[in-house]
Amino acid sequence: MQTVRHHRLPSGPCSPDVRNAPSCGLRAGSSALLGLLLAACGGGSDVGAAASAALVTPATAATSPTPGTTPTPAGASTNVDAASALDQLNAARAVARTCGKTQMPAVAPLRWSAALEQAAIGHSEWMQANNTISHTGAGGSSVGTRATAAGYAWKMIGENIAAGQPDLSRVIEAWLASEGHCMNIMHPDFVDVALALKPGTSSNTYRTWWTLDFGRPL
Repeated sequence: MQTVRHHRLPSGPCSPDVRNAPSCGLRAGSSALLGLLLAACGGGSDVGAAASAALVTPATAATSPTPGTTPTPAGASTNVDAASALDQLNAARAVARTCGKTQMPAVAPLRWSAALEQAAIGHSEWMQANNTISHTGAGGSSVGTRATAAGYAWKMIGENIAAGQPDLSRVIEAWLASEGHCMNIMHPDFVDVALALKPGTSSNTYRTWWTLDFGRPL
């Protein structure tokens, strides 16, 4: 079983949603993975912007391998420059920082994952189409089931989402200013990453819909 803890920030104060969810569809070397999904409120100072973070991790984490630093070029549908995203995320990871009240050391760089990119694209598109910001996506999917469906066999998975921030620098700045999002970015056990952006339309609440997925492969 997984313990799922959410704090969402759509437009006002956070409200917790605590529940249990089955582990089916989660690949972690066991059909009964005990994981923890953490989320945090906050998203920076952009007016009309929102953000949420989630982390799924096994009960015990192994030592992280050293990731590569060469990105796979992002597909045009992400609306994100993979090299620029990696540069900014890895520059953040290269410097020790305080995430909320938590001291995080400098950590190794991430590498771009084409599979996580597909998962991130699909979720940003779903959020924009449904005009909602949530880690629960199409058909009740979670970040773990979306990564698995995209072909990413994972030991550890995490996700930051946001809406309304106008560009790459602003959304990363917003995530770094929020404890949960910042801790995902600075997590030493993540190896792979991908970021997707879906522009909003005149019928949407927000002008941008962002999904940042992290993973540690099996």
